[in-house]
Amino acid sequence: MNRPLDPSERIVWNRVARTVTPRRRPHGKGAAKPRLNPTREDFGAMMRLPPLSPRSDKPVAGPVPQSADRLVRRGRVGIDARLDLHGMTQAEALRSLSTALFRSAKRGERCLLVITGKGLQGEGVLRQQLPSWLARPDLRPLIATYAQAHARHGGSGAWYIFLRSS
Repeated sequence: MNRPLDPSERIVWNRVARTVTPRRRPHGKGAAKPRLNPTREDFGAMMRLPPLSPRSDKPVAGPVPQSADRLVRRGRVGIDARLDLHGMTQAEALRSLSTALFRSAKRGERCLLVITGKGLQGEGVLRQQLPSWLARPDLRPLIATYAQAHARHGGSGAWYIFLRSS
């Protein structure tokens, strides 16, 4: 059921519409016509966008120790376990990460390779979220530090997570 927007909703819609650049649309038979008069459903869908999560600029722990840093730069890190988050939603990825970290800590493993993927144009959601997930109060005690993986192990689309020794 569509209804026209209220004047206050129209003002907000116009402000948002000015910030958006249109995508190139195909010309010809199958081209979709742009909607000039937004409906209440369009406005409601725009307002339901997920909120941006706060980004934590502070690392989980201190810097990687010099010996481990040298191993990371050379790609000679001994990986005890791997976790691939490709194709998962944020909720699924966080659940899998938590499970893998607790399991690795229980087994006494020292290094977990987490593959997040790079995403489109290097802006992957999971890749950006991983540091804030590692800073969560339930996971922070398990982690000594983390570092971006060597190209051999996935480069900017993967992370080494070094676990604290028990």
